[in-house]
Amino acid sequence: MRKRAFRAVGAARLALLLVLAGTPLSGCGIQETGVVGAGRPPVGDLLPPRDSRLLLFFLSPDDALLPVPRNVEVPWEGGPGSSPAEGEEASASLSPLAAVTALLQGPNKAERRAGLRNAPSLPREASAAERVVTGGSTVEVRLNLPVRRLTAPARDQLVCTAAYAAHAQGALSVTLVGQDGGLAPADCSLRPVPAPAR
Repeated sequence: MRKRAFRAVGAARLALLLVLAGTPLSGCGIQETGVVGAGRPPVGDLLPPRDSRLLLFFLSPDDALLPVPRNVEVPWEGGPGSSPAEGEEASASLSPLAAVTALLQGPNKAERRAGLRNAPSLPREASAAERVVTGGSTVEVRLNLPVRRLTAPARDQLVCTAAYAAHAQGALSVTLVGQDGGLAPADCSLRPVPAPAR
């Protein structure tokens, strides 16, 4: 009989604790707030070095544009057993054209598992990237496809990938030119933020 009463008291205490744990903290002076919008995600500079990575822009499962660094092996073109001198370029394989080509090929296996994808209007053909010309403060991306059929997310992917491939801060205007003419120059909507001090 005593055991049964002890169990009932223990159960009542547990139920009371669960109820108290589920109540809001308004009694403690903490005010409830609504959802606070923080805008688009910034592009941080906590990335692998530019000479060994591409920065590609894919869409997340909720359609947000995300910068995705992809490490790549860059063979130096100076011959076996040698290495580049200080200030010498390792390879032209990480050119803006290489970045746009990699974007068009789509996310790799690990990136797909993370839910990243290309906009449906982007073709999955590396050959669609004809050339990328950089000069001054602009980048021109020439594609073997009608660019006016690309959706806004697809255009954003191309513009940001080309801008960051051509400039570390992505601070260049990008013009997409295709079989149906060219689009107006556009800037990448994502901007870098400084790395936090350690």
